[in-house]
Amino acid sequence: MKRILLAIGNTDYSKILRSHFANHADELEVLEQEIMHHKYLNEIVELEKPDILLVHDYYLSSDTEMGPEREKEWITFIQYLRVTYEDGIRVVFLCERAKGDPFLSQLVQNNVLDIFNNNAIDITEMMEQLKDRPRYSRVSKFVINSPSTLTVGDLTTENEDEALIGDQAPDNESTPAATPTEKPQKVVIKNVIEKKVEKKVKVVNKNVIKRDYSIQIHNHTEKIVGVPVKRKLVMIGSPIARSGSTFISHILARTLADKGIDTTYVESPLARPYTFDRFIGQQHSADYRSRFYQFSKYIDPKIQSIYDWSKDEVELICKHPTNEPIYKENDVAFETFVKVLFSNKSTVTIVDVGTDLKYELYQDVFDIADHAYFVIEPDIPFIQYMEESKEDFIEFLHTQIEHEKSYFIGNRFDKSLLNNELLKDLYEGKIKTHFPAFNVKDVFQAQFDGIFLNDYKDYQKQIDPFIEPLLEDILPKEFLKKYKKGTGFLKGLFNKKITLEKGEESTE
Repeated sequence: MKRILLAIGNTDYSKILRSHFANHADELEVLEQEIMHHKYLNEIVELEKPDILLVHDYYLSSDTEMGPEREKEWITFIQYLRVTYEDGIRVVFLCERAKGDPFLSQLVQNNVLDIFNNNAIDITEMMEQLKDRPRYSRVSKFVINSPSTLTVGDLTTENEDEALIGDQAPDNESTPAATPTEKPQKVVIKNVIEKKVEKKVKVVNKNVIKRDYSIQIHNHTEKIVGVPVKRKLVMIGSPIARSGSTFISHILARTLADKGIDTTYVESPLARPYTFDRFIGQQHSADYRSRFYQFSKYIDPKIQSIYDWSKDEVELICKHPTNEPIYKENDVAFETFVKVLFSNKSTVTIVDVGTDLKYELYQDVFDIADHAYFVIEPDIPFIQYMEESKEDFIEFLHTQIEHEKSYFIGNRFDKSLLNNELLKDLYEGKIKTHFPAFNVKDVFQAQFDGIFLNDYKDYQKQIDPFIEPLLEDILPKEFLKKYKKGTGFLKGLFNKKITLEKGEESTE
């Protein structure tokens, strides 16, 4: 049994790795202790004495700036490990650097024989590699032919013979070295697991295997007067068209933004475009295209395109009705969807899947969502359809609503309906909140003006009682408590980040 100590510096990244290591618990054990800052490496390694130390070049916080000084810090630490523990601790180095980066060559010379230098990691390959012994042949490609003395910053080290023993000659091919100070791209960990899906009624042997992609790799935890707000992914959909999932998604996004929380609304690329026209997008830019277009096969690099658009402090990712197609399911792989989610840095991202629950893509999105809400109406035939339909996505909905992160939202509900015997019997404890039928004339006028209903007349005050249960799900209680106390300067403070880890993530 090999004991693994994580020094990633990003809890969400670590969570992904832990979930995969759990599938190999007979050979690989991940220690509960986790290192979040470079200055604790020596102390915790001495305490835990792991067999494998898994570190990340960028995400692990340090008081040293990225560049030659940080590289010097890594080499000094690795040399300390070798002197203190000989070959007793195996270092696995995760980073995003070009193959020809001299620093990678320096790592190999210091007996670091497990280097993953790409932003996409084949997780199955990683697990098998860690079960095997370290092999120089895996990292020989990183070695640069050079004099016996290499320099990193002002640290000079001698080539060590034992680090260069192997059965394969160094790979002479090299690429321009990556600038160490560059922020790495978001990480996507690929699962090479054959997906099987399990239907509830039909025996199709569909075993729902969660793809542990995380959109929270850059967990920009921001602080408001000492209250940390963690990044959240919220999925909102409905089994029936025109039930109001988009309406409620817009209202929720604007409410969060009004409280100073960076928020992004994402429209389903598989649905007919709606949000662009809803907010009179043609007044924004004729060159606008969604980020789904940016990552699609349809992109034309010769055409000028703008991918960023915000409306009243809400970032919008939605399709342009004439500049983009209605994408097909095979146009938007889950990996592409994750890239789009990575492209925004908002604290809360709301994915409006509408009625597209039938697509496997959104069954995967459900797996990575922090909260999932399904909008329903007080309509008897609709309720009967929900209960009796054997359609795959309704069966999927039945399964997912049982999850603790899933709830219904009643739209066009009167409060008295919540006491109805039928609704209580079917949905008791699962209706998170309800919204009344707002004045049709006012809703139309807000659309005509291209604004959120929240910003029309005094509607935010009308909305607040109904939106509050959702805010209580998404935001920390401490934040809501401080906000309710009327601290008007909160909104200004919210954008001032207290940097504990790379300026992106605070310890929890």
